[in-house]
Amino acid sequence: MNTPRVLGALLAAAVALPACLLPQEDHIIQPLPPARNQPPRILENLLQPASRFVTVRNGTGCPNLAFLAPVSDPDVDDTLIYNFYVDPDLNPNFVKQATIVNNGQADRSDPASYEVSFAAPGALQQSGDHVVELLLSDGALVNREPQPRTVVLLDGGTAQDPSYAVTYAWTVTVVGGPCP
Repeated sequence: MNTPRVLGALLAAAVALPACLLPQEDHIIQPLPPARNQPPRILENLLQPASRFVTVRNGTGCPNLAFLAPVSDPDVDDTLIYNFYVDPDLNPNFVKQATIVNNGQADRSDPASYEVSFAAPGALQQSGDHVVELLLSDGALVNREPQPRTVVLLDGGTAQDPSYAVTYAWTVTVVGGPCP
């Protein structure tokens, strides 16, 4: 066995190995970038009316028809915007628009809501089949399309973060005649 060679290898290992254990002065780990936006949700198991298909009468004495949609957004600081449409293929204008402010929780305390009174003229007065659609967004909408938002990055630069929109629709069959 060659003793000088073994001693040389041991000496080289003794010099090189402690260098791996020395603390590093470079701060390589940076703070995490801002989290990406996540889409809102319509809590379908809590909707009113609960069924996608609803039949109502439109005569005198008929009760109002209320559409209630509890919503959620994991981005608790987002303000949610909702629009209700009646027969959006025929009439692209919303019949109601409102916002739901953040409450510090994913599940918002106020639902998206729209109430139809058959005592006053409205989009659901005519007998027949109608579609009532809810469009929920966590950002500005232009022609029903969510617009991206600009976020500031850690280096001071900016990037585009998408906004999202989700929908739910009910088919409402309106039958002429008074309510009992």
